[in-house]
Amino acid sequence: MKHPVEVKRLFTKTDEEMLQQADVQLALFTENKHKFVERFTPLADPFATEWGNAITTAREILPDFVSVAGQSSATDALESFMDQGRNSFQTLVLYTQLAYPGNATVMRLMGQPQYEAARKNQLKLPVLLQSTYSQASKPEYKTALIAKGIKEAEIDALRTIAESIMAQNATQEKSKKDRSLGSTDRILAMNAVWERMALVSQCAKLVFQDNATLYAMFLLNDGNTATPAQPVIQALQS
Repeated sequence: MKHPVEVKRLFTKTDEEMLQQADVQLALFTENKHKFVERFTPLADPFATEWGNAITTAREILPDFVSVAGQSSATDALESFMDQGRNSFQTLVLYTQLAYPGNATVMRLMGQPQYEAARKNQLKLPVLLQSTYSQASKPEYKTALIAKGIKEAEIDALRTIAESIMAQNATQEKSKKDRSLGSTDRILAMNAVWERMALVSQCAKLVFQDNATLYAMFLLNDGNTATPAQPVIQALQS
């Protein structure tokens, strides 16, 4: 079974620069369309319309910084819940030490030995909080803890925060996947514009071989000198 082919940009300039060049090239092409069509019939209508639609579609796709901002917001919210979880756990441990001084067995039941490995792990910390909540909610432990001053709401918070961490972690992971999918869609849309530009640029070398000014106007301006020749050939053959 073949693996999916990674989608790569066909140009190195920024999307904004490429689309600006596409606008200019499309306008020039429209002015000289009859000259192109005389030599290359695939460039007849609706080629120009489809090219313009491709530019519009590419512009309508949100830029990457929007996805980055959304992902950053999800990450900040997750870290806030993680902080709350750490504070909640440490509060429970403090009252456990007051209620059961020197009792290593109870401290193990409350999860103290697992804390260091879990404190910064968004998968392990909610599991630890849930487990600690289950133990601290047992009548014999809950009564002793409340007698030392912990509030019942602080015990309940262990479960609530654990659920919040799990939910927010899922949101963050979805945000990462959405960004990846959005990046692929954006690259495909930009490449669709660039391929049309490359096609017209290649054709212009023949159409304007005796007109240096127009020949130069249709040359592609990009840091990457490699022209996507295969799509050009395929387009002319279709």
